[in-house]
Amino acid sequence: MYKQIYLTTLVLLLLNAVNGSAQNSNGAPYRVTGRIADGTDHAPVEYANLILYNASDSTPAGYTATDAAGNFSLSSRQEGDYFIAVSFIGYRAVRTGTFRLSAEKKNVTLPDILLEENEQALAEVVVTGRKRQVVYKLDKQVIEAAEFLSAAGGTAADILLQTASVRMDAEGEITFRGSSGFKVYIDGKPGSLGGAAALEQISAGQIDNIEVLTTPSARNDADGAVGIININTKKSNLEGWSGMVNLMGSSVWSRNMDFLLALRKKDFRWQLSGEASRRFVLSDYDQLKTIITPELLTTDHSTGDRRRHTAWYYLRSSFDWLKENTTWSAAVTGGYRDRWRGGDLHYEDTYESVATGEKTYGSFNGKDYVHLYESHFRGDLGVEHNFPGRKGHRLTASLYGLYEGDAMEYFRTDLWDMQGKQVQGHRAWEHEYRFTGQANADYIYPFGNETGKFESGYQLFTYTEDGDYIIDMFDPERDAFARRDDLYNKYLFRRDIHALYALVSDTYHRFGYQLGLRGEYTYRKLGNNFEWARHSRHRFDLFPSVHVSYALNDNSQLRAAYTRRITQPELFYMEPYVVYVDYNTAQMGNPFIKPEYTNAVEVGYNLSFNSNNTVSAALFHRARRDKIERLRVPYHASVTLDSMANVGNDYSTGIDLAATLQLYRFWNLDANTSYYFYKIKNRFKVDDDEESWNWQLAVNNNFDLAKNTRVRLEAYYVGPMVSTQGRVDGFFYLNLAARQQLLNRKLIASLVVRDILSTAEYINKRSGPGMETLSKIYPRSPLFTLTLTYTFNNFRPQRKAEGTNHDLFEGTNR
Repeated sequence: MYKQIYLTTLVLLLLNAVNGSAQNSNGAPYRVTGRIADGTDHAPVEYANLILYNASDSTPAGYTATDAAGNFSLSSRQEGDYFIAVSFIGYRAVRTGTFRLSAEKKNVTLPDILLEENEQALAEVVVTGRKRQVVYKLDKQVIEAAEFLSAAGGTAADILLQTASVRMDAEGEITFRGSSGFKVYIDGKPGSLGGAAALEQISAGQIDNIEVLTTPSARNDADGAVGIININTKKSNLEGWSGMVNLMGSSVWSRNMDFLLALRKKDFRWQLSGEASRRFVLSDYDQLKTIITPELLTTDHSTGDRRRHTAWYYLRSSFDWLKENTTWSAAVTGGYRDRWRGGDLHYEDTYESVATGEKTYGSFNGKDYVHLYESHFRGDLGVEHNFPGRKGHRLTASLYGLYEGDAMEYFRTDLWDMQGKQVQGHRAWEHEYRFTGQANADYIYPFGNETGKFESGYQLFTYTEDGDYIIDMFDPERDAFARRDDLYNKYLFRRDIHALYALVSDTYHRFGYQLGLRGEYTYRKLGNNFEWARHSRHRFDLFPSVHVSYALNDNSQLRAAYTRRITQPELFYMEPYVVYVDYNTAQMGNPFIKPEYTNAVEVGYNLSFNSNNTVSAALFHRARRDKIERLRVPYHASVTLDSMANVGNDYSTGIDLAATLQLYRFWNLDANTSYYFYKIKNRFKVDDDEESWNWQLAVNNNFDLAKNTRVRLEAYYVGPMVSTQGRVDGFFYLNLAARQQLLNRKLIASLVVRDILSTAEYINKRSGPGMETLSKIYPRSPLFTLTLTYTFNNFRPQRKAEGTNHDLFEGTNR
């Protein structure tokens, strides 16, 4: 039945597009076309607003918006003299000269119209073409990685966290408006990692901008409750050779080197990029844990340090060949990833008999270590064909394959008494081989005056993981580690997704719309040694999307959107065996975890005024069914077990506000805040449902102090947040960043000091039947980072993004 509904809807959308094309082809006889571009780098400006005016009386005669290539087409039924007014948030409004449409000149093509960014600079400061920090489009926000100094030497996470409602916990997990789960794309293609791990693998120096799709359209993957984060990397469009090199070092011995080398000729572009990165996070750790079993009440107090290390090495070569109306592209990437976390802890334990009240005590020293590494190889192929005769009439196809071999997940814990004799411990190995593949075919047909578009496409996604799990447990009687064959597990996981989608979009005067529908068939199979955990699933889902916008005038716009999303459970959510994170914390997957479904609605408003000031607001509501969350329960003695579960439904409703204000010629202020109500209808707690009012605030001051010198002071407050089993307290911190341009702006030096006052702290309280935990984590701060960027052969220098990073802690998943 669902398949019939889906196919019928696709046919109706297609008929609507064809009918719209037929009706509009008999329209006005006079037409003016052209292209809108950024005056700094000549990149196309999408969704710019254009109004056609009669030159005689300044009455409007037509309205449209630019497409993704910056192209526009306006028409009129009467001949005469006309001019066009062009506006877009973050740019100065532009008015063209007068031109004439007549019987002799029915079609007029204007030269490129270049928009100047709103900027006021000191007379003695070099004007660098500062970009808008955030650009709002019909279905996404674009965060420009050009003005955020404090991300220098950082990663994509440092840039992204500039956005209102985004927060990162001490474990590195990113949430948006209280919800986790998002997909990460790189240059429009799925990344080799997911979630926060993917963001931390991409150097800020390689990033041009980040697109945040909070309400993705049916064109995009339906996976990811929060939406999609697409990272667009830097590319050079300059003729000849060009390139850049970034070097970074920090006070905790993090270091990074990345480079980009480009060659551009008339009909081809070749790029070689690479990175060698080692990043560290250090924190002090304090946890009090109480576990109640029918026989024993155990209180464990553990203190020590937590360390996290991420290493990333890769080389990537890409090639684009432009031949007439067709572009062929290919890329190969190879590299190695290495991540570990762990620490040295001291334990003071108290054991109280429930029956007698008798207490005994124990003191121990422990060490825990989790190490994950793999090599990877990826190949990409793509083709884009533009049909002649109609702008935007396009067919694209792409294919990629990713192989991750020699993958290892190694877990180790050790516990010694105060005399140095080992009393507990384990060793566990997960050997894995993974393959990911995806194929896409997309078609776009413009209709009407080429402002309308019909889009349709097909996608195949496949993922396979083959591995086994081995564990050795310490035997105190034998004083040695022994293999636990009863816990051995060999598993094979596969997920295939077939998807079809259709979209119709158009603009009419000041109104724009986009309607879409996506259908996905999913096959999932988990095989392993435990018969009770084996299963396969077949599922078909529909995912509609609606986006509308209305330009109130040349400087303000209203937009609204609705989308339905899904979060597919990852394999590690389902692994049916126990892994020890440390002496008193174990983890286990749930093979029968269900996907999450999310319905999201958003209404936004954008306004620009007084040349260089912008204000935006967004009202939102998000409802998620079958929320996936890690639950903690008593396991045995002093050990708790964390397992994944569909804990219930959650809801978030609130508002995001953001503003950029030019207070003086040398002083620019940008601020954003988010305030929302979050509630969890919890299936696993006998008390009331968890709920809270959440808010966070960022106030950032940018100062142009002298020629080529810029300083930024950031203040952040991250408010408290509830979860299914507890609460995370709020915290506050300050960052300071400075940048100096040297050697005619070919060399840029950036110094960043994070958490200047050492005020950041992570305090998490969790409770459940028979268990209570209080965790406190304090980052080693302040943290100093120095970055040097050198560009050569006219590679356009692009400043580092100046985002924030709440990833100051290590050790929360304990």
